[in-house]
Amino acid sequence: MPISKKKVALITSGYFPVPAAMGGAVEALDENLIKQNEIENRIQLIVFSCYNEKAEKDSKKYSNSEFVFVEIPKIIQFGDKILYFIAKNILKKKKSMSYRYILQRLFYIREVAQFLHKNNYDKIVIENHSTLFMALKKFKNYKKYEGRYYYHLHNIVTNDYGCKEIIGNCNTVIGVSNYINGTLKKFLEDSDHNNYIVLRNKVDKQKFMVSLSEQKKEKIRNKYNLGVEDVVFLFCGRFNEEKGIRELLKAFEMMTKNAKLLIVGGYYYGSGMISPFEQEMYKLVEEKLKDKVQFTGQVEYNMMPEIYAIADVVVIPSMWDDPAPLTVIESLSSGKALITTDSGGIPEYADSDTSIILRRDNRIINKLTESMDILVEDVSRRKNMEQAALLKTEDWTVEMFYKDFCNILTEEI
Repeated sequence: MPISKKKVALITSGYFPVPAAMGGAVEALDENLIKQNEIENRIQLIVFSCYNEKAEKDSKKYSNSEFVFVEIPKIIQFGDKILYFIAKNILKKKKSMSYRYILQRLFYIREVAQFLHKNNYDKIVIENHSTLFMALKKFKNYKKYEGRYYYHLHNIVTNDYGCKEIIGNCNTVIGVSNYINGTLKKFLEDSDHNNYIVLRNKVDKQKFMVSLSEQKKEKIRNKYNLGVEDVVFLFCGRFNEEKGIRELLKAFEMMTKNAKLLIVGGYYYGSGMISPFEQEMYKLVEEKLKDKVQFTGQVEYNMMPEIYAIADVVVIPSMWDDPAPLTVIESLSSGKALITTDSGGIPEYADSDTSIILRRDNRIINKLTESMDILVEDVSRRKNMEQAALLKTEDWTVEMFYKDFCNILTEEI
């Protein structure tokens, strides 16, 4: 007699849609789970997402997952734009982006809470944002789903939004690194009754191991004003100050070896927002590095494997405690030599064979310069790092990610 599949409600952020029509690292990971569930069909996946026309269209490809799209009323979208304008231009908030989707997410959380109340799911998975626990608080859903809700933790929790006890009573916290699990334990203190496990992020390795013909590689490089013979350093990720872009540009300016730098990404994925920091970096490049640095803006996620393929070295100089940046995983899975920092959970993914891992101290700019110069000059070391990256990431596959995810949710059954 076949075992009935468990109904797993995956509650995504409410910022960006899933499928990942507007980009987003966590959204891309969620879509990887959906894709693999289409193949293996181990669980009955119900995905809660904010509405997006393209995302809804993309969702039609998946017959083994159900999508619940929450459409945000126009008046709420307009209100959010006003709040963001005030925060950015009148109050001059440094992190004005955090004001961009306040009303949208309150509406989204309320709608999700009603679905949880009216329906019944075997498991609830909260994706990353502690605000989403408000959907469990409303209607006392946390009692209904006691012992059946999980927290897929990607970032540091700094506010519990009145849900500290609910967060502290998950069945399991599924962290992307030991580092990030440790931060939640510290935040919850005496309220913490959780089990903890690490589910390491993975990407579609076959997709990121793309092999380009010389003609295709030349065509893509030409698009970004990069020559065939240029040594190309690549930065990709959110265009935020904590990602180390300023330090990278200053280091690149000091290099003695000839190279080019390609910077891929936008301020907040596919939102179209441009931050004052982003404008400042554009100005710096225009004045001092015009012929050596190229900005692409946001690139569609499906195109990223080709971007990695045209690069020689990837540089991810995170200046904050990055829990497990997907760009590090993508870089290594693409078989690229990596220069990065000892921040957060990065050392749990990168090592000295695959990467140059730098301490974040007052010499970080100089050390970035030295590291880039070394890898321009030492082709043999670069190639050894590439081989080590491919070896290290042999089992960093979507299949393994999905298997581990499902096993965590079903181990007690």
